[in-house]
Amino acid sequence: MQTVSIDDVQPGMILAADLLQGGRMLLPAGSVLTNKNISVFKNQGIESLQIVPSGAAEPDDESIDKAFVYARDYFMFVNHDDPVIMQMFDVAVYKTAMRVMEGWRLPTKDEQHVVALDEMRDLFFRDEGTFEDIVEAELKIASFPDIFFKVKEAVEDSKSTAEHIAEVVGLDVGLSTQLLKLVNSPLYGFPSEINNLVRAVALIGGKELCTLALGLSTIGYFKDIPPELIDMRSFWMHSLTCGVFSKVIAEKVDGVGPEMMFTAGLLHDVGRLILFKKMPYSAVQAMLFARENFIPLLEAEDMVLGFNHTQVARCMLEKWNFPAALTEIISSHHAPGKSSMAKEAAILQIADNLALSVGIAEGGMYVLPGVDEEVWEQLGIDTDILKKIVESYDYQIKELFSNFFN
Repeated sequence: MQTVSIDDVQPGMILAADLLQGGRMLLPAGSVLTNKNISVFKNQGIESLQIVPSGAAEPDDESIDKAFVYARDYFMFVNHDDPVIMQMFDVAVYKTAMRVMEGWRLPTKDEQHVVALDEMRDLFFRDEGTFEDIVEAELKIASFPDIFFKVKEAVEDSKSTAEHIAEVVGLDVGLSTQLLKLVNSPLYGFPSEINNLVRAVALIGGKELCTLALGLSTIGYFKDIPPELIDMRSFWMHSLTCGVFSKVIAEKVDGVGPEMMFTAGLLHDVGRLILFKKMPYSAVQAMLFARENFIPLLEAEDMVLGFNHTQVARCMLEKWNFPAALTEIISSHHAPGKSSMAKEAAILQIADNLALSVGIAEGGMYVLPGVDEEVWEQLGIDTDILKKIVESYDYQIKELFSNFFN
């Protein structure tokens, strides 16, 4: 890392250390600096920044060896001859080796296991209820945020203008703020700031903005998950990473909507959150079983519960009247070959596995569920694109996360 005067800082440079002022986080390490960032920092009297050197060192052989041994356990379940999987493995080893070289201590076997909490109480015991019962119990005490349905109604009205759609979105100040943050992020890369919802609707489209609003509204619904059950920061980091990767891959495939894929990625594990609310003991037991035996979480859920989070998700999203296409993609991303939205579900499956690969270097503890072998061929994309996606969007994801979850 090197110290650079604020007057010499340029857009595109990468922040090497968290930027704090008066104990408040201004920007996390790894963020790609923008003109707006630099201008704000100058106005706040910041004189210099810690910047990642442009010629940052590559991981040494010892770090690579440690990373290789550590990461391979998470790839035990998948086909090692699949070039897509090998690209993901290379990504996992490289990122883990970089963390090791920077001083990160690899988690021990004991640290890789969560502790079951005996005081948790499930809605029912195994074989005494179904995933439909879980959804019905949840619907009795909570409903989905009404703002989404108002936006959906406005978008589907053929007489609606961009101004009217923006007016409806603006009824929820928090949602409209998050949408503007998203469209102004590096994920879209517009040349100038989008400072109002009318312009956002005009540039992105009403239906597309509605889809994004759906994803962001759902985040708020699950804000009350107890922290002792799951690290929600890690959960949403994985979900956001999956959403970004889904959008970027979708942009390279004809006939697929990038905004819908971003939302599908953001919500792909929503069924897990319903399980944490209604079946906390069994959900944690499934996590334990998956980690201790290095098997995919989906299989562990089937063994412990008798059903899994994709079935819960489909039932819940249908009850919430989510768009049928989005519901199908989310609930079939572990088996895209059986889906009526096979191409989209395949993109989400790849993005999920890639996000898990990246997460290994951040302490992620779930093995990859794997990719259907015929999936990549159907998309017609070069496997080398995976490493490029990670390199291009890794720091941008951290910046996005700081906008939405800090």
